Amino acid sequence: MYRVDRSYSWNYSHAPTLPRVRRLPLGPGGKLFDHQLNSGLGIASGPLLNSKWIEGYARLGYDVLTYKTVRSMAMPAHALPNIRPVENHEHAAVATRRSQSNGHPTLAVSMGMPSAEPDVWRKDVRRAKEKLGAGQFLIVSVMGTHAPGADAEHLINDYVLCAVWAAEAGADAVELHLAVPDPFSEQPQMIYENIPLAAQILYRVRTNVTRPLLTKLGVFRTPRLLHDTATKLASWSNGFVMVHGIRRRVIDEAGNSAFDGAGRDRATIVGSDTWPLASRQVEEMLSWRKAGAWDRAILAVGGITTPERADHLLREGANATLIATAALFDPLFAVRFRQLRATAVA
Repeated sequence: MYRVDRSYSWNYSHAPTLPRVRRLPLGPGGKLFDHQLNSGLGIASGPLLNSKWIEGYARLGYDVLTYKTVRSMAMPAHALPNIRPVENHEHAAVATRRSQSNGHPTLAVSMGMPSAEPDVWRKDVRRAKEKLGAGQFLIVSVMGTHAPGADAEHLINDYVLCAVWAAEAGADAVELHLAVPDPFSEQPQMIYENIPLAAQILYRVRTNVTRPLLTKLGVFRTPRLLHDTATKLASWSNGFVMVHGIRRRVIDEAGNSAFDGAGRDRATIVGSDTWPLASRQVEEMLSWRKAGAWDRAILAVGGITTPERADHLLREGANATLIATAALFDPLFAVRFRQLRATAVA
């Protein structure tokens, strides 16, 4: 559905022609915050570039839809290639020439967090909201933009600005994307790993936005770190979206960097091969919640490339399961998920 041989801006302007479904199977229902859902299946931040993409996938039975991460200024994508199929090896992911169109792809993504101008995406979020029907839920993902030489206060204010704009545009919930590089750390880490900074961002947004706030997290090195981070951030967050992709070094078959350009030796690995790690961390989070650590929504992401995987996490207690890579290779995933749930009930 996403043309990897074309630029991000081309894909933004050319929403895919999706298959049509004559009769959509009835959804199994669900609830997220105070919203009744047709189903707990949706799409994570990434594939849904604008309202046209959202409208197309909403018609196919995806009910929790995330508008791709937006920023307070226009930002171009990295040069092509941006997406490459990969095979995971012990020390690095190796890019291959195979398309992996068997429904279980693993991809390396080096996009650079592009965003349209705020005036453009704010109007487009309103259009996206208008295209959704009853039982559907719109999340808008936002991130702050660090200005060279600026301090943490500038970054925090930028997160607040984007979150306020997203809420004003009609988001049912705002996702704060914290699985992005921390510009103030001497050692490479993500913002969510800098708990004081992450907490300040959440606190400031919470005091300015009344819509539910979701915190997007990445991989944790240990279950204890996951527990401690979630516990400290839960006071200002209504829920957690996890797991964002796995950062890894990506090389081609000759051992060279798979993506040209400075700072692109590492990329985000998404898709099927992330399932073992991502699902384990989601299940650990669900276990902590069952134990009474805190009561927050948990939206599962990562390697959910079969309806059975989506169903498993929902039955474990996730409030929603969000696919990303699978939606691009199999747009009828939601139909097959609904059929699976209907068969189980029968």
